[in-house]
This record gives sequence, structure tokens and C-alpha cells, in this order.
Amino acid sequence: MLGRIGIALGLCAGIAGCSETESAASSGEDSCGASAYQSQIGHAVGDLELTPGAKLRILGPGQAMTMDYRADRMNIETDSAGQILRVFCG
Repeated sequence: MLGRIGIALGLCAGIAGCSETESAASSGEDSCGASAYQSQIGHAVGDLELTPGAKLRILGPGQAMTMDYRADRMNIETDSAGQILRVFCG
């Protein structure tokens, strides 16, 4: 009897350890200020007036990028013509 309870508790602990937690990327946080630039989607990236010293990464099509998540860094994804497709933190 105690063996079955031990197995059941072990399985529950294992399943709980596998559950996902909500990351900053999916929680809707805007610590990099990307929400202020959403209206610029479709405009030329060269027309942006950015805050000096801002942590920023501009990504062109097919460009390699690191996969490290930095909540304070704004990413601007552009097409081949330099038009902004997406602005997001990370």
C-alpha cells in the first residue's frame, strides 16, 4: 500500500516539474518600450526617431541573430526594402 502511494506521489511531483511557467515574452510585458513603436509598422526603419542609448537590434530578412532573451532590448524586424514588419522586446 505504501509503495503505491509513494509511486503516485513521485509521478505527481514529476508531472508538476514538467509544467510550463509563463515567460516574460508571453506575459505581455513591454519593458523595452516596443508598444510605443507599433504605429511605425509599414514605415521605413530609417525614419525612426529612437532614444539615444536605447538597447536596440535591427533584423533584416534572413539575418542571423542570437536567441538570448533580453527584456530590455527592442527588436525591429524589417523586410528587404527596409520597411518595418514587427517591433518586439527580446
